Amino acid sequence: MSVSDHGKAYVCLSGSERLLAGVLDDDHGISTPPDAEKFVQQAIEQESELWAGYPAVVTHGTRNGGAASNFAPLLVRAVEPVHVDGEIRLRPYGPVIPHPGLAAERLGEDDAAALAESYQPTWHAGQHDRMAVDIVHLLRDEYALPAVQKIEPDRLCDRIEVDTPVSGARNSAVLYAVARNPGATAKLLKDLEHIERHAGQIKVTALAALSPEPAERALPAPDHRPQDVRLVTPLPANESQAEILRSAMSHRLTVATGPPGTGKSQLVANLVATAEAAGEKVLVASTNNQAVDEVCGRCERLSPGSVVRTGSRGYREAEAAALDYLRTVEPPASNPQTAQARLDVAGDRLRAARLELDRVASAERALREAGEARDVHAAELEATVAELLGLLRDHDGPESVARRAERAADAKLLGEWRRKRLLRRLGLRVNSSGTAATCRALARFGHADAAWQSVLPQAVGGPDDGALATRLATAQREVEETAAALLEITVRSSARHHRHLITELIRAQNGDGSDWRAVKNALTAVRGWAVTSLSARRFPPEPALFDLVIIDEASQCAIPHILPLLFRARRALVIGDVMQLPHVSRLNAEREAVLRREHGLRPEWLEKYRLGFRRYSAFHAAERSLGSGLLLDEHFRCHPQIAAFVNERFYDGNLNVLTDIRGRPALPARPAILWSDVQGQARKSGTSWINPVEIEKVLESVRYLLEKLPGDATVGVVTPFKAQAEMVQRRWGAVDGRVRVGTVHTFQGGERDVMIFSLVAGEGMRPGTIRWIQRQFNLWNVAITRARSHLIVVGDAALWEGRRGLAADLRAAASGEFTAEGGQGLGDLQARLFRFLSNQNPGSEVDLGAIVNGHPADAMVRTADEEIPVILDPGPPAGVDAARHLRLMLRRRDLLGPAEGITARRLPAWKLYEV
Repeated sequence: MSVSDHGKAYVCLSGSERLLAGVLDDDHGISTPPDAEKFVQQAIEQESELWAGYPAVVTHGTRNGGAASNFAPLLVRAVEPVHVDGEIRLRPYGPVIPHPGLAAERLGEDDAAALAESYQPTWHAGQHDRMAVDIVHLLRDEYALPAVQKIEPDRLCDRIEVDTPVSGARNSAVLYAVARNPGATAKLLKDLEHIERHAGQIKVTALAALSPEPAERALPAPDHRPQDVRLVTPLPANESQAEILRSAMSHRLTVATGPPGTGKSQLVANLVATAEAAGEKVLVASTNNQAVDEVCGRCERLSPGSVVRTGSRGYREAEAAALDYLRTVEPPASNPQTAQARLDVAGDRLRAARLELDRVASAERALREAGEARDVHAAELEATVAELLGLLRDHDGPESVARRAERAADAKLLGEWRRKRLLRRLGLRVNSSGTAATCRALARFGHADAAWQSVLPQAVGGPDDGALATRLATAQREVEETAAALLEITVRSSARHHRHLITELIRAQNGDGSDWRAVKNALTAVRGWAVTSLSARRFPPEPALFDLVIIDEASQCAIPHILPLLFRARRALVIGDVMQLPHVSRLNAEREAVLRREHGLRPEWLEKYRLGFRRYSAFHAAERSLGSGLLLDEHFRCHPQIAAFVNERFYDGNLNVLTDIRGRPALPARPAILWSDVQGQARKSGTSWINPVEIEKVLESVRYLLEKLPGDATVGVVTPFKAQAEMVQRRWGAVDGRVRVGTVHTFQGGERDVMIFSLVAGEGMRPGTIRWIQRQFNLWNVAITRARSHLIVVGDAALWEGRRGLAADLRAAASGEFTAEGGQGLGDLQARLFRFLSNQNPGSEVDLGAIVNGHPADAMVRTADEEIPVILDPGPPAGVDAARHLRLMLRRRDLLGPAEGITARRLPAWKLYEV
């Protein structure tokens, strides 16, 4: 603020500082000082926020060619004007905090954020002396500013002194006003007001799913039964994606977590295709343009015009071009009914291929269970399985003996004699538990062997792994091709049949009035649209205007931004990831508290339903309303070593890592995670931090990578600090599409073959700033998962190793201490595997555990001519989709093979129990 703005933007308070010091009356407020009454009344009329600040920090400069003095309070506290018995009193609320703007200017944005999190006043109410000491320390130690006037909170100056030409703190306290300006959110506010006026219509929309009232939140009957949904997937779709597609087509609200590299944009494109082919109107939205553009690009490549990008004025040309294309599009080669029939036939073949996988996997599971049971019961009989089978097959077979053993075990009359006679005839000893227990163990062994024999033909008489994989891949490819054809035919047919509605919309856009009516009508002809969340008013605010709204990157989206979208939706899919970058709230805690009180909202109520604006994103609120969400759980982007680190640290091991690194640009014989140790000095640069030594190392690494990597490889440099990114880019200088430099926030959604992660922290950086970096788990996750082949971390190893956290974990991973080892969790099967492979491959060398193409193998068999990776398939656990389990195992088998052919071997665990 300018010091000359006294009476307009601020007023000085005289006497003793009370609002920050906490010297308040019994009602927790103070009377408005007479000199401030007019100013406070004006602030109330203009609905401005009031803040108290002390001391005033003055800086001198120029303004409009002349000298000017500006100031900002060092510490501030929010103030609420309240009417009490005809008097306006000032009631402070919330904590005393450093002024954000002054802190950012003097310390930089990163240190300012760290200071805001850590600052705690050391004085109690009325302790002016202690308050003065605290302020002097803050000025000197954090801001490197002098106290031009002695800091005396109990003896304030009634004006801000500007005669002294030195910048620094003055012993003045101020009350100042901050205007509330909705700015770009004006359209959002109009939408919210409309929804409030038409609250009775919420019940027919997806917005009702967020209601805290169970009766309002109760789901209506599904639009479709999930099993009846015709999936139209022109892009590959795994089982977790298919589950989300069916849910989104059936239920009012579906929530899905999309970790990095799990095919989120692919899912959205398939859902658009599925909805449009079903004759539905669909809207794709996100809080940022990049996410919307990515989906639009995918859909455009599948079928031009399938999604029309619109929104702000900058996108109206793209909308006009898309509409003009659809208005003149050529007729389709076939009709939708024929295309649907072809897709159904392809779907039948895919289901048949999956049924075959289910049959094989279920049989393998049953065989393993029977084999394990034979082993357990043989041990009870103090014999081997082979010995028992030899004995029992000489006496009418195991099943016949099992029935006789059961009768003998339960016999009452001459029972002991009958049991001993049976066991003697079989040549079996009575175990320590007695004859009855021995006979029961014998019966169980016989039944287990009978189960083994009954299932064995199903496992050995069917197609081999190669045939299974080929049949599945062929069926999947046919589904994708027929689905792509159906989408294109649907888009063209709809546009051709309703060309007049597209023409009417184009005319309305060129007119002076609203085109909402034409937009609504045109949705029959143009079913797919895409906007950012703040451009929802491109469409009329009608309840359930769209059959389906897809909200992407919802973790970065504030709750109010999705309400107009959900109001326009009959059903909604909300996709996000709380482990990636969160939404940014510019609302301070004090203002949020005032709004809560104004509208009678209890903090605990907002917390319960995850509706607090500052703390929770739209994704949090949607997930809380359902109680749970679905997970995209197959990862395809990062090198398996990088993905394994991310999976364990951020996703509780729930991801299936299926990255194919064969043929990717990479550094030969170098690990996926590397640490480049740099002991640099960190220093301030404007409002951020740089580390010059790290910058030199980063530039050296970029030059090395461009020299050693193939010509089409890409390199990225990412850092938490804006100044570091800007300096690296300035020093690099070259305009090269192969190299991209930026902060973590600018890399969200991007990827590079090799990522260099510059941590910047070093000697000279405030400990609070380093702690701030450590706590930004979302930032680390995004930075790490941009890397496809290699992640190179540049930082001070000693500094980070001395601290527990993700940097220390990355250092350990780069040192080989964090490795995805084969054979984990196999227990006794490892020993069996070794014996089996050694017996099956005499003269060969068998090693347990190996890494092949970045993925873990359970064993490696080395002969004179070749190396054969082996993965042991334990079979699907109970309750797990058997077909999916076998598909994943076949895919892992493929990933272990060389590019020119598959030599890896999948070994079903039941084979370890063969005799």
